[in-house]
Amino acid sequence: MSSHNKKAYNKLEFGDIITINFSPSEGHEQKGYRPGLVISDPANQKELNGLVTVVPITNKTSTFFARINLDKYNLKTKGDILMDQIKVLDLSIRQYELIEKAPKEVLRKCNIIFNALYEKLLNAD
Repeated sequence: MSSHNKKAYNKLEFGDIITINFSPSEGHEQKGYRPGLVISDPANQKELNGLVTVVPITNKTSTFFARINLDKYNLKTKGDILMDQIKVLDLSIRQYELIEKAPKEVLRKCNIIFNALYEKLLNAD
């Protein structure tokens, strides 16, 4: 895991897959050390002093529409990205390790699901 270097999070980019501890968590939230996909950008991370938006990745697979399976890509990371469990973590105090970069196709799918989830809420009467 990376050290608690308060500036290390600035090197992370949108689409980086990291290993991080998602605990503490409650109920059905993902917890413990696991991969996560960074969906914020370095400019925001710098302005927010280490607050980074991360989506957990589980090793279980599902056909639920808010999940993106990574198994068909040539990645070390396997399982599903859980786009319905977006979490903001303070990487200036949490240890993490960069694993790899997600392919653009995966990031496009993440964007489609993210927009679909929140467009539905925006248009709710």
